Amino acid sequence: MKSLTEPLGRALIQMADETGRMIALFSETILLCRHVLHQFHRTAIQLVRVGPESLPIAGMMALFTGIVLAMHSGYALREYGSEAMLSTIVALSMVKEMGPVLTGMLVAGRMGAAFAAEIGTMRVNEEIDALETLGINPVRYLCVPRLTACIVMVPALVVFAEIIGILGGLIVASAYFDIPADSYFDSVFRSVDVEDVAEGLVKALVFGMLIATISCYRGLQTRGGARGVGEAITRCVVQCFVWIFVSNYFVTRFFVTG
Repeated sequence: MKSLTEPLGRALIQMADETGRMIALFSETILLCRHVLHQFHRTAIQLVRVGPESLPIAGMMALFTGIVLAMHSGYALREYGSEAMLSTIVALSMVKEMGPVLTGMLVAGRMGAAFAAEIGTMRVNEEIDALETLGINPVRYLCVPRLTACIVMVPALVVFAEIIGILGGLIVASAYFDIPADSYFDSVFRSVDVEDVAEGLVKALVFGMLIATISCYRGLQTRGGARGVGEAITRCVVQCFVWIFVSNYFVTRFFVTG
């Protein structure tokens, strides 16, 4: 009888032990899922801030940029009887240069400054020190959602700005130079190829990474109370502008010579 109960007892103990381990694993998995969902929630907030909340000002900026660009180009081309080239100039300028650079500067001035101010204020108020005391990585908690938002939304904003800028050029082409809409768009589609679009999107991606990195770094390095926060914002915006122009050169050089 004893020989029968001992294996049964060991099997029950082993089953109970494995059940406990599975429950612990399940609990740990649930906690991890909660963390991932919480991280996703923070990222979603930043996505909305960088993207949809920037659409009105990005659209207005791109619209009048396209209008002014078309007006200058149209009157210059009229002297040579080449108004038909107007749509090509507007489209290529917006897709390859004006759209990415102006949108990058807009995001740097709007969201880069906000990121630096938020993280800098947390630094001077010792909130980041509190996060570290609790074992929370401030880079993962604060910087990763902002970096993700910029990487995703800056290219989307650039595409939006390019389309609005080209439509702004259409307004001038139709109103001042009697260019029909179908001819305008036909010239746009013939002049802009995949490589041109890729150049603009690569620039947007690089700009987004730079803006998020610089703004978060400046925020984390903030010292000295309110004055330090102001200095961090100023340095953040200036550095973002400088690096946008520098990286724009290198990306352009890569596509032109590569």
